[in-house]
Amino acid sequence: MPDKKVNRAAKILMEMKNNKSTDLGERLEDSRAINSPETTHPNSEEIRACFRREEALRYTQPNKAFSYTAVDGKKVVVAPLKKCGGKLFKRICHYDILKRNKPPFFTLHCLVRDAAARLPGGVGTRDDVCVLARDSQFIVEDVSDSQLRKAVKGGLDRLHYEEDP
Repeated sequence: MPDKKVNRAAKILMEMKNNKSTDLGERLEDSRAINSPETTHPNSEEIRACFRREEALRYTQPNKAFSYTAVDGKKVVVAPLKKCGGKLFKRICHYDILKRNKPPFFTLHCLVRDAAARLPGGVGTRDDVCVLARDSQFIVEDVSDSQLRKAVKGGLDRLHYEEDP
């Protein structure tokens, strides 16, 4: 990407990857040791700002595939927001957790799909998806954990039965 700040975010995430173990077995052992299903921790403000720049770029051209920088520093590709019929995926659903000034085609489904794509190693729990979904600039900042968890559960259920583009 031409944006230097986005490239800086990728470098930061790569450094984090080198400093932390991303082995799935070790991640699961660590999560059991603290008796918490959460294996992804909230991102720093700098990493969150870098993700938000990537997210803004992603929704300026919703009809193209986009490459995010995942939490483990790897690039992950998400599908464009076009349906097979060529129409833009647009739903007029105003959830309490989404901001009113979001792009018209940004939905809860988009939020969950993008957060799931950014999971380290592509593996994580529902709570991990919730942690990554909180980074979005299009959700209300003071949304409760239970509201977000309920919304993410519904979004993950929809993703489960959808064909992977």
